[in-house]
Amino acid sequence: MAVNPEPGTSVARCHCGGVEAVASFPSRFCAHCYCWSCRTSHAAGVVTWIGFKRAQVRFTRGEDLLEPYVSSPGTVRRFCRTCGTRFTFESSHGRWADEVHLPLALFVTPVDREPSGNSFPAERPDWAPFHAFPE
Repeated sequence: MAVNPEPGTSVARCHCGGVEAVASFPSRFCAHCYCWSCRTSHAAGVVTWIGFKRAQVRFTRGEDLLEPYVSSPGTVRRFCRTCGTRFTFESSHGRWADEVHLPLALFVTPVDREPSGNSFPAERPDWAPFHAFPE
């Protein structure tokens, strides 16, 4: 599928292509998360997130295909009910209350930043890769 995003934006898609979102820059952060909740909900050793203000993310296709899963009080993760791709992390409390976090791996066009930190590194299993960043 050819993708020509608007300047200052990037496109994210699920595996089957049924869900598509356009995110507008600047993003808020990009980081690797080692928390138990992210690792188990994605069946991965680490999940790399890129965060945006809620108003910066709009769904251009398939938002009705996103199924919510409440992973903890006030936290909803949405996934494509067709292919199972985990698409969003949204929290109603704390520093992330007005944000949408998307897995970096879903972006099919370049984003405005690379990962620059680790979240919950103490929860990283010994077998999972570790990404060191300058202090």
